[in-house]
Amino acid sequence: MLANVRFAVRQLLKNPAFTVVAVLTLALGIGVNTTIFSALQSLLLPHLPYPEPDRLVRLFHTTGRSDRGPHSVAGFMDQKEQNTVFERMAAYSSRSFNLAAAGQPPERVSGLAVTADLIPLLGLPPLVGRGFTAEEDQPGRNQVVLLSHGFWTRRFSADPIVVGRTLRLDGESVTVIGVLPPGFQDRLQWGPVELLRPIAFTGEQRQNRGGYWLDSIARLKSGVSLTQAQAAVTALAAGLRREHPEIGTDAGIRLATLATAQMNPQGRIMLSLIMGLSGFVLLIACANLANLQFARMSARSREFAIRSALGAPRHRVLHQVLLESLVIALLGGAVGILLSAAANRLMSRLIVLDGEAVLNLSLNPSVLGFGLVVATLTGLAFGLAPAWYASRADVNAGLKQGSRGTTSDPSQNRIRQALIIAEVALALILLAGTGVFLSGLRNFGERDPGWRVDGLSLGYLSLPEAKYSDGRQQSEFARQLQEKLAVLPGVEKAAVAHYVPVSSFRTSAGFEIEDQAGTTPGQQQMRTVNTVTPGYFDTLGMRLVAGRDFTPLDAANRAPVVIINETTARTFWPGQSAVGERLGNPGGWREVIGVVNDAAFPSDPSEPRTRFQSYVPLNQEPSGDLALIVRGQVPAEALRRVVAELDPDLPISQAGTARAAVEEVLTNASAAGWVLAGCAGLGLFLAAIGLYGVIAGYVLQRTAEIGVRLALGARVQDIHRLVLGKGMSLTLIGAVVGSIGALGLARILRSVLPGLESNSFGVVATVALLLSLVALLACWLPSRRATQVDPVIALRGDG
Repeated sequence: MLANVRFAVRQLLKNPAFTVVAVLTLALGIGVNTTIFSALQSLLLPHLPYPEPDRLVRLFHTTGRSDRGPHSVAGFMDQKEQNTVFERMAAYSSRSFNLAAAGQPPERVSGLAVTADLIPLLGLPPLVGRGFTAEEDQPGRNQVVLLSHGFWTRRFSADPIVVGRTLRLDGESVTVIGVLPPGFQDRLQWGPVELLRPIAFTGEQRQNRGGYWLDSIARLKSGVSLTQAQAAVTALAAGLRREHPEIGTDAGIRLATLATAQMNPQGRIMLSLIMGLSGFVLLIACANLANLQFARMSARSREFAIRSALGAPRHRVLHQVLLESLVIALLGGAVGILLSAAANRLMSRLIVLDGEAVLNLSLNPSVLGFGLVVATLTGLAFGLAPAWYASRADVNAGLKQGSRGTTSDPSQNRIRQALIIAEVALALILLAGTGVFLSGLRNFGERDPGWRVDGLSLGYLSLPEAKYSDGRQQSEFARQLQEKLAVLPGVEKAAVAHYVPVSSFRTSAGFEIEDQAGTTPGQQQMRTVNTVTPGYFDTLGMRLVAGRDFTPLDAANRAPVVIINETTARTFWPGQSAVGERLGNPGGWREVIGVVNDAAFPSDPSEPRTRFQSYVPLNQEPSGDLALIVRGQVPAEALRRVVAELDPDLPISQAGTARAAVEEVLTNASAAGWVLAGCAGLGLFLAAIGLYGVIAGYVLQRTAEIGVRLALGARVQDIHRLVLGKGMSLTLIGAVVGSIGALGLARILRSVLPGLESNSFGVVATVALLLSLVALLACWLPSRRATQVDPVIALRGDG
C-alpha cells in the first residue's frame, strides 16, 4: 500500500497543473459543504449542556392552522396533573422587566417568567446560589430573581457575593438568589435572557383556557421513548377535548425534542434546501474531476497497456488509479477544511439574532469527520468510473497508439458527455434556485404589508404590576401616553398598542361564530389578538374597509367590541357584511364593529397573510406590555422624555424606526441569499471549466480530422460550427433538464416561503440564457484554437 501511495504521489507531482486544479476544485466544494454542515449542526442539532438532553422535549398546542402554538395556563395545568410519561413539566414565557437603580437611568431587561420546576427539570443547577422553590412560585411571594451569567458579569462584574442583593424590578424590591451557569445562555432556545423570575400564576389565570401565551417543556421518564410519549399526550389531548369542548375539536398536543424544536419547520426546510443546493457545487466538482480523470486515463492508455502486457492484473491497475483519486480527494478535503474554518468565521458574523451572533461554528470532531467522509466519497465518486475504464483498456490498441494522439472508446465519450449535461443541469438548478430566492426576497421587501413601514417610529415598555395593578391604571397610562405623544413636534399621528406586526403575532385566542349555520359548539378557530387605542389603524396606515374605528366611548363598562381583518370577514361571512355580527366564546361574545385590511409581517416571508386577525380596544382588555407608535420623524430621546414625564422609573427598549426593526430581522434572510449566491457563482464557474475541458479534449482527439478538413479546404466557420455545435448541443440538453428541475425547486420554495413571490419562468429563462452565454464562451476558446491547427503538423502527427 505504501508503495502504491508513493507511486500515486509521484504521478500527481508529474502533472502539477492537473493536481493543483483538482485539489482546489475539490477544496471549494468540500469547504462550502463543510461550512453549511457546521451551520446545520449548530441550528438543527445543537449541543445542549443539560444532562441526558435527548429526554428533554417541547410541547406545542396544535390546531388545524398551526402545529407550534403556545398553551393556555389551564391547559398546561391539566397536562401537568394528568400526564403519565414525564418526570417533570415546566412552563415559561418571555418577559421584559424594568430595572431601576439609584443614580442610574432605568433599564429594560429581557428575561423569562418560569415555573419553579424549570431549573431542576433542565438539570443545570445555578452556578452561584440556588433555584426557585414551589412557595416562591405563588402570587405575592415571587420577589426573587436568578441572574444570567452574562448579566451578572456585565452588571455586577461577576461579584460572587451578589446573592442576597436587592434590585428594584418592576417597581418592587426583589432579592437575587442565584446566578445561572453560562450554558443556559442559548438565544435560539430561550431568546435574550438576563434574568429569571417565578411566573406565579394567579387563580384567574389557572382557570383561563382562552389565552394562549405559555411555552411548555418536559423531561421524559426513564425508558419512555418519544413515540410512546406522543401517543400518551395524544390520548390526553383527546380526553381534554371531551372534558372541555370549548378548546376546540381540533386541539391537540405535539412533542418535539428540545434540540430540534428551536427552529420552525419552514426554517428547517430552508436550511435543508441550502444544504442540498450547496451539495450541487460538490456534484459539479465531482463531474469536472471525473472528466479530467477520463482525459488523463486516455493520455496514459499506452502506460496501462504496457503494464497489462507485462502481467499486471486488472485489479492492480484499478486500485492504483482509484488510489490516485483518493489522494487528490484527501488533499482537497484538507484544504477544504482550512477554507471552511475561514468561512465559519464569516458565517458566524452573518447569522445574528437581536444584533448578536447565535451560531458557534467550530471544527469539532463531527464536522471534521463529515469533511473526511465527504472527501472519501468524493474520491470514489469521481475516480471509480475512470479507474474501471483504465483497468479494462485494450492492450493491442494501447500499444499501437502513438505518443502524440489520444483516443478513447465511444462509451467513455458518452459518459463524459453525460457528465457535462449533468453539470449544466445542476448549475442551472443552483443558479435558478438562487435567482428565485433573491428576486422573491427583493419583491417581498417591496410588497405592501398592509401598513406603512416607512415614517413610523416605535418603542416598547412594560408597566410593572406592583405599580399598575389593575386594568384602569394601565388604560389611563396608555391614554395619557397617547395624548403626550400626539403633541410632540414632528408627530402626525400617535397610538399605543400591545404590539406592532413587525415580525410576529404575540397573542392568540380561540373563537367561535355566534349563531352561524353549520358551526357546532367546540369547533374553534384561532385568531390573533392585538389590544389597541383609537387611531391605531390610521397611525399605521391601515384601511378601514367597513364599519367604524374604536373611540374613547368603547370603554370597559360598555359592550365588548372587536375589529377583524378582511380574511376573517370573507371566511365566516362571505358575500355579506360582518359588521354587527358577534364572535368569541359563549359568555364572552364581542360585536364586530369594523373590518380592516389584512396586516402582514414585512420581515417574515414564511408567514401567510391569511391569518384570522382581530383587534380589541385597550380600554376593554388592558395590557401592561405596550408599544409606542408615532407617525413622523421623532428621535428616540423624545420618546424617552415623554415616558419619563409620566413615570421616571419606566425605561423604553428597542426605540427606533419601524424600517430599522424590519431590516434587522431580514438580515438573516439576506445572509442566506448571499450564501446561495456564492454557491451559485461557484457552481457556474465550475460548470464552465468542465465544459471547456471536455470541448478542449474533443478538439485534441479530433486534431488530425480537423487538419484533414482544413487541408481539404474547410472554412474557419465550418470548424467553429463543428466545435461549437458539439458544446452547445450538450449545453442545450443540460439546460432543458435543469429547467425542469429549477421550476420544481421554485414550487418547493414558494410552498415553504409563501411570501417570496417571483416570476419563476422569467428567472429560469434568464438563468438559462446566462448559462448559454457562459457555455458559448467556454466552447469558443477551444474552437478558436482548433481553427489555428496547422494541417501539415496535424497530418504528420497522424502518420
